[in-house]
Amino acid sequence: MADKKRDFYEILGVSKSAAADQIKSAYRKLARKYHPDVNRSDKSAESKFKEVQEAYDILSDSKKRQAYDQFGHAGVSSAAAAEAAAAAAAAGSPREGSGFRYSRRTPGGATVDFGDVDIEDLFASMGGSRRRKSRRNAAASPFAAETSDMPEAAGTDIVHQVTLSFEQAARGTTLDLRFDAANKAFSETISIKIPPGVDEGSKVRVRGKGQPSMMGSSRGDLVIITHVAAHPYFTRSGQDVLLELPLSASEAAAGTTVRVPTLDGPVELRVPPGINSGKKLRIKERGIAGRDGTRGDQLCRVLVVLPDSLTESEKAALAAMDQAHHFDARHTVPWKFPGTH
Repeated sequence: MADKKRDFYEILGVSKSAAADQIKSAYRKLARKYHPDVNRSDKSAESKFKEVQEAYDILSDSKKRQAYDQFGHAGVSSAAAAEAAAAAAAAGSPREGSGFRYSRRTPGGATVDFGDVDIEDLFASMGGSRRRKSRRNAAASPFAAETSDMPEAAGTDIVHQVTLSFEQAARGTTLDLRFDAANKAFSETISIKIPPGVDEGSKVRVRGKGQPSMMGSSRGDLVIITHVAAHPYFTRSGQDVLLELPLSASEAAAGTTVRVPTLDGPVELRVPPGINSGKKLRIKERGIAGRDGTRGDQLCRVLVVLPDSLTESEKAALAAMDQAHHFDARHTVPWKFPGTH
């Protein structure tokens, strides 16, 4: 059967007569190019990275390379490679000083061996404050000459949607949210303070509560996106709260005092005589708080309502009132028709 796997020399872009340092240099460039932590949005990069890693695992070992040159892929089966990798890992005991051998298993199952790592260099890369290179690492790992200068990628943000009641959005609230790690290894409950005045689509950012970075030295942010449920009778316009206020014809004509709801509880509202539908009565500082500490108002929009059924005598009385006052309810409208006044 024809060999379906690509040629290892072709993968690394080197000739079959390439020296060990040429193979190492080619591998280092390609591994940095296709590393999953650098290409999180490119799903194909992981398979290319594993392919490059496998090719280097074989061609960087003189015995494996000899077997590959002689028998092709059959000479370096996955079982044989696994045994060789296990033996190499067992042999990689800590050297004098503070070194240890570091390898990482990718999500696809490939084991990436970074060689002997100096703990001081590792902490320096995690903290971002030290840039010292280790000559000892340079001999052991193809990454060592460059990775100490390469800062660790920051952890990613977590975006979470929450739905608040109208009152919670207006006054602010505290939510206890539980998040489970992707591998279910741990869970975390975070208390999130939602400030007063958030609206539909507002974002609340909590620093350092997102996904951890690969090495765990930093975390992204938690971004809360708010949605606000509809209220039975309040609506919102900026920082103002709006309320429809129905009045009878007699109340609108004579004036009255009406008890109306607000976010802070009911208040008595005085309605002046002769008020018409559409007029707005303002209750100061009973609206929604802003970031600057100021608070909006509540606007009560008057809606004059007639009884569902009027007697003929009642209709005649209303018409007589219009005639007595020469009243035209549409005398202020901007639209007019020919033949009308």
